[in-house]
Amino acid sequence: MIRTQMIVALFMLGSSAIAVAQTLPNAGFIAPDTPGMETGKLAPNHLSGSDKLFIRQAAIGGQAEVELGKLAQQKGNSEAVRDFGKRMVSDHSKANDQLMRVQKDADPSTPKEPDPEHKRIRDDLNKASGKEFDIAYLASQIQDHQKTANLLLWEISSGQSAELTKYAADTLPTVMAHLEIAKQHAALRSAPPPQ
Repeated sequence: MIRTQMIVALFMLGSSAIAVAQTLPNAGFIAPDTPGMETGKLAPNHLSGSDKLFIRQAAIGGQAEVELGKLAQQKGNSEAVRDFGKRMVSDHSKANDQLMRVQKDADPSTPKEPDPEHKRIRDDLNKASGKEFDIAYLASQIQDHQKTANLLLWEISSGQSAELTKYAADTLPTVMAHLEIAKQHAALRSAPPPQ
């Protein structure tokens, strides 16, 4: 009798777990009718929703880095900030081109303009000048590169597309180098003048 009750309870527990699992969100944001889902692997050249989200976020960040880098080249108070802006334009233009080649078959709705957050940063930087510009620009670069590093790590660990995870792994060292340079320049710009 007790054994039968235990079997029934385990069966009900297993059925409940399956029902709950079916209602949980799909970690890869993959639609049930996606080609290849019947085998558990995406069809070639078909990206999951999370990979498309990665492309969108990486494109937004990359485009913003190029635009803000151009602004730093024009308005930077110090040569170091102007040079850093030039490097951002060069490195992020290359990364953006690589991303577009990788995602050529994906949803073409990658944004052509900065998102509201980067528009606000651009507007704030346009109002700043001199040392104030340098400090604000570098602070925005530190914040953006920290976000980008996290985004790349997320794609490396959770991405469904081998091409995109390779892109993220190849891009991460450059982003980390940018982050370190921005931190070093920010420390120099915000340091009090020598006595």
